Amino acid sequence: MAKIDYIYEKKSKIRFSRSLLQIVAMFTMLVDHIGVMLIMNGKLYGYQEKLYRYVMTLDEAKVYEILYIICRTVGRVSFPIFAFLFVEGFLRSQNLFKYFMRLLFLAIISEVPYDLMVFNKILDYRTQNVIWTYLINFIILIFIKKTYDMYPIFQLVFSIIGGVICYFLKTDYAVEGTILIFIFYSFKLDRNLRTLFAGITTFLYTISKRYGFGAISAFFIHFYDGTKGAIELKKIPYIFYPLHMFILYLIVYFSYYNN
Repeated sequence: MAKIDYIYEKKSKIRFSRSLLQIVAMFTMLVDHIGVMLIMNGKLYGYQEKLYRYVMTLDEAKVYEILYIICRTVGRVSFPIFAFLFVEGFLRSQNLFKYFMRLLFLAIISEVPYDLMVFNKILDYRTQNVIWTYLINFIILIFIKKTYDMYPIFQLVFSIIGGVICYFLKTDYAVEGTILIFIFYSFKLDRNLRTLFAGITTFLYTISKRYGFGAISAFFIHFYDGTKGAIELKKIPYIFYPLHMFILYLIVYFSYYNN
């Protein structure tokens, strides 16, 4: 633990605890999914292409479209922070098997809420929720950890394999997630390089549609101070992921599709 903690020994005026990062990540994720569910799937699209084409001819649709873009842009901050916290959890975990099983359980119970949110179906295999990206890369990190000192080049090889698996399984944030996890693990002892490469990656990934807004996540990650925070959220972030998707789906379903 001392090896990764020493980069947080130098205190700065700006400091973010783990709980604060979790709150920022959950809030921006919620804003993102409000854009997906309440605005796009609720007001504009409704999982129906014909309805979308009609609604977009109305004047009020332009306002909702702008709100949708704002929500999705803000939401780009969420995933990089969660990916960073995932790697932190891996590095600090005293029981990796238990950590893996917790993620596996979360991936399973999140699939239905995710598919309902994205496809309006109980199960749809076109894409899988983001927790599967973490699980695949969890296994990759195990291999990297075992060969880290002997064969440093294997870090890159294993990460490429992880990215390919995520891509073909169509997990959410497949390639970007793998790249970020690789960066956070590889530069776990160098805060500045970690911030630099994470910032570049998130900027490039979000520049085409979201104005590079994802790079803001690097600011929060850079000033993470290695502490838990005054209030520990414990299992709340785990519960929040499937629960908020399911609640948003119910709001849309009973507001628009069950009248």
